[in-house]
Amino acid sequence: MAKPENISNEHKTFNLSGVLKKVLYTNNETKYTIAVLENNQKICGTYFDTDIEKIVGEEIILKGNWTTHKKYGVQFEFETLELKEAEIFFFLTKIVKGIGKKFAHELLEEYSEDELIEILNDKPEELLKFKGIKEKKLEKIVSSWQKFKHLRQLGTFLAQFGVSSNLITKIYSHFNEVDDLIEKIKTNPYILINIKGVGFKRADEIAKSLGISPRSEFRINACVNYTLKEFCDNNGNSSIDKSHLYKLLDESLHFSNEEELYEQVVTTMLAQEDVFQTSPFRIAPSMLYFAERRIMEFFQRREGELNKKIISLFDNYLEKKQKTLGFELSLEQKEAVELINNGHKTLFLIGYAGTGKSTSSRALLELLEEIVLYDDIITIALSGIASQRISDTTGYNSSTIQSLFMKNEDNEFFPHKVILLDEASMVNSVMFYNLIKKISDDTIFIIVGDDGQLPAIGAGNILADAIKFELAPICKLTQIYRQSSDQAIAVIANDIRQGEVPNYNDEYKDFKFINVSINNYYAIKNSMNQNEFSNARADIGLNILNNILNVSSSYIQEYYDFIKSKDISKALVLFQVITPMKAGVLGVENLNMQLQSLFNHTKGKVYKSKLYEYKMSDKVIHIKNENMKAQTMQMYKNASSEFLEKRVFNGQLGLIIKLDFEDNKCIVLYPNDDMVVFYDFDELNSLLSLAYSLTIHKTQGMEYDNALIPMSFSHYIMHNTKLLYTAITRAKKMCFIVGEEEAFTSACKRIETTKRESVINDLLSKNI
Repeated sequence: MAKPENISNEHKTFNLSGVLKKVLYTNNETKYTIAVLENNQKICGTYFDTDIEKIVGEEIILKGNWTTHKKYGVQFEFETLELKEAEIFFFLTKIVKGIGKKFAHELLEEYSEDELIEILNDKPEELLKFKGIKEKKLEKIVSSWQKFKHLRQLGTFLAQFGVSSNLITKIYSHFNEVDDLIEKIKTNPYILINIKGVGFKRADEIAKSLGISPRSEFRINACVNYTLKEFCDNNGNSSIDKSHLYKLLDESLHFSNEEELYEQVVTTMLAQEDVFQTSPFRIAPSMLYFAERRIMEFFQRREGELNKKIISLFDNYLEKKQKTLGFELSLEQKEAVELINNGHKTLFLIGYAGTGKSTSSRALLELLEEIVLYDDIITIALSGIASQRISDTTGYNSSTIQSLFMKNEDNEFFPHKVILLDEASMVNSVMFYNLIKKISDDTIFIIVGDDGQLPAIGAGNILADAIKFELAPICKLTQIYRQSSDQAIAVIANDIRQGEVPNYNDEYKDFKFINVSINNYYAIKNSMNQNEFSNARADIGLNILNNILNVSSSYIQEYYDFIKSKDISKALVLFQVITPMKAGVLGVENLNMQLQSLFNHTKGKVYKSKLYEYKMSDKVIHIKNENMKAQTMQMYKNASSEFLEKRVFNGQLGLIIKLDFEDNKCIVLYPNDDMVVFYDFDELNSLLSLAYSLTIHKTQGMEYDNALIPMSFSHYIMHNTKLLYTAITRAKKMCFIVGEEEAFTSACKRIETTKRESVINDLLSKNI
């Protein structure tokens, strides 16, 4: 149908029909499509029923309006797209599992379209009379039909609000047991906030379109819950001052000074125990309140309960033990061992970089082996690499926290008599609570950490709070051990932690500062106009990048040698670029692309995601806690058709071992976890990233043989002592800092002063 001339399109809807010839563009996230019909008429719009490529060659009917696009010219923007003939046949054969073309023809010869839909909805057992249809196959057909039917209804309803097909599928999966879901969404669209990717703003837009009152109880309650959760997750706090919360609510709800309304809502939430008051003017979400209160109670309960002394002649024991250990314990280390020897069931062993936490841990565990069996002792950490490292340095069995949970999900308590948690600064309140609730009162629990590092991702500051309020006996290690005078990583890191500029230009075996600076930076900045200075900054950024690539190139051969010898674990931790930010020339995204070009010359087909191209042998990182389809390495080698469901955690490092373009799968080996994970290509944007370069936060708890940190004024907003200390202490053998000298020295003096608010702090500060 041609566009009528001299007629305004406003408030009109037109019909257009034709055979779909070619898809020019599709956004995988939103399903917005630009395509062309056989008469070369361009069309555009959102189509979520299936992959639009599947209906190329089919005759379609469109309803919509005419638009003009700057690049594509006149287009028909469709609001609905339907197959002209035998739509039911298309969906039966291409979408519903278990019905092929032959059986679909049989069904449509036997029944009219309406009759068939009624049978599939209400009387599916009638299909058993057809040859080849047994109970098992019928179950598959009905299940697939019901899912498709409800998903399509939900999609039709939500698409009018701009909800993408991926999000529609997530919503359907989340609520698939809920009856009358569309009606429930119409009544209270804020139930969608529970879906990751919706958020309050999107739910609020849908609510507004549905005519929900701005002062609706649903709206205010949802905003309080959402704002509390976002504030705690993003800032690391587990409680909030009410006046601050009310200001945030004003911003989200577009209200002004509605404290009285908020007070009423919060009072109701307090009565229903959705939130808890932690001090006269502070509140916390119930989950975080219970987690931190029970952590406090765990330590308080253990405080007065001592075991029997392990060794009566302790000094004699230590003298002998030091000979077998091969080193002499410092007074601080002896104090830690003595606390456990005297019967304490809980101990915090706190030490900065290079103070001997690992060797002290080994001494503690060897003492405890006097009273428990070797297999009754386990060391744990959040990341697989940290878990392996503490096992290597102590000689005891290790596990990630997550694996320990999975192995013991049916047990009330972990079976171990001694548990040592390493890298405790990484563990947030909820994770720490989930851990201690499975530790029995008889189990000895040793918590090892470095409070100079960045705090955990997520809410809470358990390590800092435990030290501040002495929740259990604490032994603090302060003496730095150096194997030789030319090894300086620990010394430099600790100078920075204290806000001092280290001797960074001296010659060391394990540390090198590569100066790439604008001479007289501040004088130059003041003498140039804005455009000139921007160009100078761009030049210095490229100069730093070139130096990074030059240093990185020296590790390429060793990286490939490890891969060829199938020592993937060593390849993954050989060399790491660590940077504070994601964007810019020296941000994670650009560095990953540049380093991928340097490290991966694999030929063959690549998969292009929204941000990166993925190739065989790429180093990658999983970026979101998720249950995934997986196999052990042995199962994969044996081409097993069986699969396991494995929890893959944010921060796990892996290597791409196959890109399967037939099944649209990216297959990743996680060597530290003996796990091969199967990703659908369309999952890569949300679940995986290249890992040649990582943010400092992503490297918490990790250790690399060699690390490189860019240092630029373009990252100045992120520069502080805690970030820099954490980054430098990721390096085991060699640390490079490449960049601007004045940016580095100013970062060394910029002491991180951000204070996390917590439930523990609120409750115990009353007693100080």
